[in-house]
Amino acid sequence: MTIKTVTAKLANMRKPQSFVIYPPDFSKPDQPIQVTVQSERAIGQFDPATRKGVLNYKGAGSKYFMHLTKFMGAEEFEFPEDFVRAVMDAIPNKGDKIGPGVYLA
Repeated sequence: MTIKTVTAKLANMRKPQSFVIYPPDFSKPDQPIQVTVQSERAIGQFDPATRKGVLNYKGAGSKYFMHLTKFMGAEEFEFPEDFVRAVMDAIPNKGDKIGPGVYLA
């Protein structure tokens, strides 16, 4: 298994982008799960139960974790149901191989 991606055109994006899915932090059961997705020019984070979160996609530059803040241009966004379902199906699990010799702990 390698890093899985989901291709989608979110918000007012001109073209579909391939989003890498980061494994959520399940170590804090008292806090809601936050799933982070990142493409070459966009980054988003959402709660899969509500599909609500933030998305930063404007501009031509690359987007990183710091771009998830409102100050850096992130906007509130409700992610489409089919996108959330595809992301949840592709989330890597504990013990999955995500690269050559790289496993999730």
